Amino acid sequence: MTYNEYFQFAVIGKEGVGKSQLISSLTGKYAESSNLKGSTVSRESYNKDEYTFIDTPGIVFDSDSETTKIAISSMQGNDTILLVARATNIDDDLEYFLPLIKNKKGVIIATNWDRVNSKNAATKLENLEQDLKVPIIPVDARRITESQKSKIFDALENPRTFSNKTFHTGISIKPKPTVLEKEHMGILIGLALLLSPSILSVIGANYFADFVHPIISNLLTVPIEYLNTLPSPLRDILAGDYGFVSMGPFLFVWAAPVVVIYAVLLGIYKATGLLDRTSLAIHPLVKRIGVSGRDVTRIVMGFGCNVPAVISSRSCSSCSRGSTVSAISFGSACSYQFGSSIAVFAAAGMPWLVTPFLLYLTGTTILYTRLVSRKENRLKLNMPVIEGQVFFERPSFSSIWRESKSNISQFFKMALPIFFAITFVASIIDWIGIIDYFANEIGFLMQFFNLPEDSALAIIFGSIRKDGLLLLAEPSLVNSLSAIQILTAVYLAGTLLPCIVTFLTVIREMSWIFALKMIGKQVVAVTAFTLLLAHSDKILKLGGI
Repeated sequence: MTYNEYFQFAVIGKEGVGKSQLISSLTGKYAESSNLKGSTVSRESYNKDEYTFIDTPGIVFDSDSETTKIAISSMQGNDTILLVARATNIDDDLEYFLPLIKNKKGVIIATNWDRVNSKNAATKLENLEQDLKVPIIPVDARRITESQKSKIFDALENPRTFSNKTFHTGISIKPKPTVLEKEHMGILIGLALLLSPSILSVIGANYFADFVHPIISNLLTVPIEYLNTLPSPLRDILAGDYGFVSMGPFLFVWAAPVVVIYAVLLGIYKATGLLDRTSLAIHPLVKRIGVSGRDVTRIVMGFGCNVPAVISSRSCSSCSRGSTVSAISFGSACSYQFGSSIAVFAAAGMPWLVTPFLLYLTGTTILYTRLVSRKENRLKLNMPVIEGQVFFERPSFSSIWRESKSNISQFFKMALPIFFAITFVASIIDWIGIIDYFANEIGFLMQFFNLPEDSALAIIFGSIRKDGLLLLAEPSLVNSLSAIQILTAVYLAGTLLPCIVTFLTVIREMSWIFALKMIGKQVVAVTAFTLLLAHSDKILKLGGI
């Protein structure tokens, strides 16, 4: 194969059709994210030699065709379209896309071919190829052979013009229905399956941390004793209450296990097709708040770490990506926040508070997402276009690892370094006294939330890094608070602002303007929700309850 000229391909298709897997198999590369020029539409670029594949967000709603139009309009004269359609439902996919790409040049890849691979289906596909006069290459996106790769690249170098004509093969293979497709039971089971990885990863990580934490503490005893002999400010920065050495290693101990366990469990869900089935099961319920079922899986992913959750929003519907990122920032209690919250409740002798906390956090997140979501996502006419097209797969170790490693690598390459940097910065500003200064200055504001002034320090530090709300667990403070006050303080500290890591990730993934607007909306909403929670006992009394 020759590489004597530059080739760029825009990859389009419905969500879950296997676009990303296909491109990754063709290039052997990871994606680089950016926005299409002059728009807020996310795209992922895969580069191999002179070939660049631009993976645009998959179509979830009918309104997402506007995203595809933007992607197509950004193409240069010599760019080619790679249309990815399911072989099991190719008639519907072509009927949807051909009007959008009329007169453009390209190639069609039919995925899920392993589900329909027969002489009769092969003949129908060949007849369709002759009628459309566009190359159609059937593949199993998970297991592309070298000969198929060569055939695809050869076809891409000699694309054909799409017409607006529609032809029908009659190929239609539906997955076997399960309990997840039942109208009401499916939603309940889908929600349970969706929350299970978060619960299991937190439980597993806590067991791991309980075992490792004492070992790390013992290993750090001698170094910290030595660092405490150094002059200030070096002593305070390295071994103080928020010191780089005294606190930094525990970031890894408490966060990394959650991310790894969650990524593996989510990898199993993806590799088996369970994630898609679960997403479709809960979609009728969550569509009412302006997001899709698959968006919710990304929001829940934030319970492991917000960074891979925000990054995974690249493949969201263009209409719902902003709402999804906002919901992650607002309500995805990451491993630090969730673990620290539980620790505060335990220190207060009220571990049962975790239940009302999660209920209130979930309820306010749903309401907030509903308020910030785009109206068209909730319209009855804006229907999902991917229902009933997901097959269960027998997973292999390699497929699970392939699905897991992206989230794990994003955490270690992007989130963890920022965590350590924040630890270093926090130790410096603590030594300077900035945090104490602001805590004293805004302490009077705590009275509006029915909290003592000395809780201001935990609120400020918890807004910078989520484990900062552990300051609420100080005996002199936590023992003076009622159950409502503890709930109020933990909720306010955990949700008032996204942590710095999340904020920086949103800036990179979206824009400065989006991130600042998001923070403004979040502060207003959290303030209102916290005031309601703080004075809920008075409100209930006024209502005679």
